[in-house]
Amino acid sequence: MSDNKLYKSLAAITESLLEQKGLDDVFDAITRHACSFFNASASSIMLFDDNKEYLTIARSFNLSEEYLRVVRVHKDQEVAGKVCQTKKPRFIKNVLELFKDINDDFTVSWAEKEGLISLVCAPLLLKNEAIGCLNIYYRNAQDTFQDETALDFFTRMAALSIDHSKLINQSQEKTRILTILEEVGLVLTSSFDINEIMAVFLPTAVLLTTTDASCLVLFDGKNNHVLCAYEYKKGTDIPHRYDTTDRLDTELSREIIRTNKSVINAPHDVPLPAHPAVKKTRVVAGVPLIARERLIGILFMDALTPRSFSKTEVDYLQILCSQAAIALDNTRLYEKVNREAKEMSILYEVSRSFISTLDFDKLLKNILQQLRDTFGFLNLAIMLVDEEKQEIYPRSYINYPEQIKHIRLKIGRDGITGHVAYTKKMYYSPNVHEDPYYRPGVDEAKSEVCFPLMIGDHIIGVLDVESFDINGFAQEDITMLSGLSAQIAIALENSRLFEEAKKLSLTDPLTSLPNRRSFEIFLASETRRASRYRRTFSLLMIDYDNFKHYNDAYGHIAGDDILRTFSLLLKETIRDVDFLGRYGGDEFIAVLPETDRTFALEVAERMRKKIQDQRIDPSITLSIGIASFPSDSDSQEMLIQLADQACYEAKQLGGNCVNFASNT
Repeated sequence: MSDNKLYKSLAAITESLLEQKGLDDVFDAITRHACSFFNASASSIMLFDDNKEYLTIARSFNLSEEYLRVVRVHKDQEVAGKVCQTKKPRFIKNVLELFKDINDDFTVSWAEKEGLISLVCAPLLLKNEAIGCLNIYYRNAQDTFQDETALDFFTRMAALSIDHSKLINQSQEKTRILTILEEVGLVLTSSFDINEIMAVFLPTAVLLTTTDASCLVLFDGKNNHVLCAYEYKKGTDIPHRYDTTDRLDTELSREIIRTNKSVINAPHDVPLPAHPAVKKTRVVAGVPLIARERLIGILFMDALTPRSFSKTEVDYLQILCSQAAIALDNTRLYEKVNREAKEMSILYEVSRSFISTLDFDKLLKNILQQLRDTFGFLNLAIMLVDEEKQEIYPRSYINYPEQIKHIRLKIGRDGITGHVAYTKKMYYSPNVHEDPYYRPGVDEAKSEVCFPLMIGDHIIGVLDVESFDINGFAQEDITMLSGLSAQIAIALENSRLFEEAKKLSLTDPLTSLPNRRSFEIFLASETRRASRYRRTFSLLMIDYDNFKHYNDAYGHIAGDDILRTFSLLLKETIRDVDFLGRYGGDEFIAVLPETDRTFALEVAERMRKKIQDQRIDPSITLSIGIASFPSDSDSQEMLIQLADQACYEAKQLGGNCVNFASNT
C-alpha cells in the first residue's frame, strides 16, 4: 500500500473512531476497522482494571462470546501482559506453539476451537502509558507482519478514542449523578421527617458508591452522646433504626470526631452491629455530617468485601452528606420550635384550666390527657401522699387499669414512685426492666420518669410518666415535665386550701356538723330529687330541753362540750345517707331521705332515748318535731315551718318527746 493510500485510509479510520460518542460504539469501531484495515480474521480489545493488575476483554470481533466471559490476563503474563509492560507490539506466527510451550492449555484449547493461527498484539498507549492492548488474529498462517507504522498510528488513535469516549461517558455520568444529587437535595431539604430523610439519604449513598450497606449515627457532639442510628442494607425497602454506641468505639470514629474530616478506605475493623447475620461486613469509609460548624453525625459505608473509593465517589458522598446535614439540622430546629409550641400550648391550657374549673380531678385528668395526646406518653399518673400511713395513692391517671385506684404504695419501699416520694428528687429510669426500684406494672412500659410534687420542703405527691420506648424521654421532655410538676403541686395545694375554705363555709366550727347554709343546700337538692321521682323524705327539728339551765350552772364552755358530745351521739343514730346539722344555738335539724312518718318516728325516738340515757344533771333531753314530704307539704319553707312548730309543741307538752306536724 502506497504511503498516500495509507494516510487516506488512516484518516478515514481516525474520523470514524473519533466521531463515536458511546464507549460501546468505539469498541465496535476499533475491532471492526482493525480486521478490515489489517486484513485480519478477528480482533479484540483488552483493558486494565482500575488497579492495573489484570487485563480483561472489553470487546471482540468475530470471536465467540463464551471465551470473553472468562479470560483474564495478569499484568506480567504472556502475551498481553508483557506487551503492555514493554509497550511494544509483538507478532506471533504460531499461537498454538507459544501457548503449548508455556503450558497454557486453556488458551490452546480456545485457539484450536476458534481456528486461530497467527496473532499480532499491540499496546494501546495513552501519554506513553498502556491502558490495554489490541489483539489482531489470523486464521491463515502469516509469515510476517509488515504494517507496524500503520499499527502504531492505529493503536494510538484507538487509545485516544477510548479515552475520549470515557471522558464523555464520565462527563455524562457526572452530570447524571449531580442531577440526582440536586434532586435528592431538594427532597431532603423539603422534609422535616427524619424517617423520610433517612429513606432517601442512605439508599442514595449506597447507590452512588455501589457498596452493600450504609449507616448513619446521629449524636450530640458536645457530649458524644448517641441520639439514634439508622442503617440501610442494599435490597431492603427502608432504613432500620436502632440504638447503639458501637460505631463510636472505633479508631475510625474517633479520628473523624477529632478532625471533623472524612476517613476513606479505612482499616476494615468495624462489624455491622445491627445485623449479626452479616458479620463479614467491613466499614471502608466514614464521612462526617457537619451543620453550623458542629458535628451532628457520621455516615459509615459498608461492604461485604474490602474495597476502595475513587476520588469522584468521595466527592459525591461529601456533597450528599452536606445536603443531609442541612436537612437534619433543619429537622432538629423544626422539632425544637414545634416542641416549644406544644409546650407553650400545654402550659397555657394548664394555666387556663386552673383558672376556669373548680373540679380539680377533672382538671388533672385533662392535663394528663393533653400530655398523652401531645407527646405520646404511654401511662401517666398523679399520686398523693398519705402522711399518716406513709403511703402514696393515685389521685388521677391515664391508661392504667381501673384497679390501680385501690393501690397503696409504701414510701421508700414500693417502686420508683415510692422511692421519689422518699428522696423528694426526680428520678429517671431509661430501662425499667433493669432498674432496682421498678415495680412491674403495665407490660408495655419500657422507661419511666417520676417527679416529686413539692410545696416548699414538703412533698404532697408525685407525677409519674411511662414511655413505650427504652430511653423514651429526651432532656426536653424531662425539663417540660419538671416545670409542669411545679404547677401541678401549686394547683394541688390551692385545691386543698379551697376545699378547706369550702368546708369551713359549710361546717359549724363548734360541732363539726354541717351548718345552716349546708342544710339549705342539701334540702333543696333532696326536694328536687323527691319531686322528680315521686319519693318521700322527712325533716326533724331537734331542740335541747333545759340547755339554758345547764349553761347557767356550769358555764358556756361546759355547754359547748355538751353540744359537741351530744352531736356525736346523735350522729350515731342515723344512716350515712341522712343529713344532720346545727340549725342555730341549741337547735339541730335532720333530713332523712326515703323516709316516711313511721320510720322518722323510730329515728327520732332513738335520738331522744340516746340523750335521755346520758342522765346528766341538770337534766338535758330532746324535743323533736317531724314533718314529711310530700304528705305534710311539698314546699321547703313550709316543711321547715311545720317541723319547727311541731318541735315547739313538743316543748309545750313538757319536752323529752316527739311530735308530728299538723298542717290544719
